[in-house]
Amino acid sequence: MPRNTLCIFIDWNKTLSYSLFWGHLKNNHPYAHLLPKIEKCLFKDNREIINPWMRGKYSTKEIVSKIAKDILVPENFLMEELAKSCRNMAFCSDEIPELIYSIQQKNIKVVIATDNMDTFREFTIPSMQLDNLFDDFLISSETGVLKGDVRDGKIIFFEPFLQKNNLSYKEVVLLDDSTDITSIYNSKGFPIIHIDSPDSLINTLRLYTN
Repeated sequence: MPRNTLCIFIDWNKTLSYSLFWGHLKNNHPYAHLLPKIEKCLFKDNREIINPWMRGKYSTKEIVSKIAKDILVPENFLMEELAKSCRNMAFCSDEIPELIYSIQQKNIKVVIATDNMDTFREFTIPSMQLDNLFDDFLISSETGVLKGDVRDGKIIFFEPFLQKNNLSYKEVVLLDDSTDITSIYNSKGFPIIHIDSPDSLINTLRLYTN
């Protein structure tokens, strides 16, 4: 087990899970033709609203309302299908719950740290019963900042949790599919382990069970 680690932060999207918004609207789904329209509207035509949505500046209802108007589909339908996809999200590996439990037996906290929308708290956490597994959740739509945001030389996404739990940067680690592009984490001695596949996540988690 890596030394001095008291808390492991784990990213959600493309780290713990590869499930996507409206991801079930594909293949042979009766409304499969809508998925490319939704994705184009949100991730191409209106990409600038994604980060504010993740910072909690927009609610999911506001975003869905805009998409519904742009692609001419009923708002209630679009919201229901989004909620369905969020409730049906899944871990990238069935091994994850047991590994998390084993790590916690070593007195290491395991916390989801995610740049995410209000959908995560409303739909995904209760549906997957994540609060029965993880010690806590840091969600950007609730913190109002993203993991890459820095203020006064501090990584402000994590600061309140670290202070509350009397933890230093050197006592925690972040498992994430994103890399430390600005090198701010490295400069603070806050280690990031790059996760690029389910196998790399599982292999990394195993290191903390020994």
